[in-house]
Amino acid sequence: MPSRPSRTARPAPAPAPASIPPPASPGPGGEEPASSARQRLLLAALRLFSEQGYAKTSIRAIASAAQANVAAVSYYFGDKASLYSAVFTEPTWDHASLRSAFAQPGIPMEEALRCYFHAALAPLAHGELARQSVRLHIREMLEPTGQWERALDQDVRQPHDALVRLLCRHMGIATADLAVHRLALTLSSMAFQLWGHRDDIDALKPELLATAEAVELWADRMVDYALAMIAAEKAWRQATAAPAAQAPAAPRSPVRRKTPKP
Repeated sequence: MPSRPSRTARPAPAPAPASIPPPASPGPGGEEPASSARQRLLLAALRLFSEQGYAKTSIRAIASAAQANVAAVSYYFGDKASLYSAVFTEPTWDHASLRSAFAQPGIPMEEALRCYFHAALAPLAHGELARQSVRLHIREMLEPTGQWERALDQDVRQPHDALVRLLCRHMGIATADLAVHRLALTLSSMAFQLWGHRDDIDALKPELLATAEAVELWADRMVDYALAMIAAEKAWRQATAAPAAQAPAAPRSPVRRKTPKP
């Protein structure tokens, strides 16, 4: 079933202001904890950028929604572009965890896959935050700012290359071919297709992603599915390599000897 970026007949409800936590109580010095102020700015920016887009969202509007002053945006992020870059990943998922899951030397395949799928799916338990993140990425594709190109290497290419290296080591392959890249992309797409299909899942079987426990169970099953795919790929490679190794050598052409002249 194809994913639908937007639903005109059933628009997603606007998140309530309560989704942004109120300012924390001042500390001993009378100042709000920096982590709380920064997080409120991130959440407010995610909501507004996903609803209105980058160009139509002002720093003043973000600061007002976060119950912070405009100077706080400059203090924590520098400028609007840097805040948008942080919003693109920080509030929902930690891409560093996705990259490091495959980068540890000697990590068993099952353990690496478990780290990866749990890190990739855990944000889905956040509900509205995950929906806002999907809307933001779709809006970036429709109204590009260049953020996707800037994040491509760190958030897409590096995790993919790390997974390809892990698959090669596990299957004893010296150099990755197209089949290994195909397998790696299939494994990673299992996780991220849930993000794009969240509305469909909620319409068909909402209980599948209704709780953190349900999300964790799906991540565990994805590990099983991935291991089965890897085993199938390994068996296919061994089966196709055997006939080539057993194929009889091509007959050699007879050597024509020159008749000595009398």
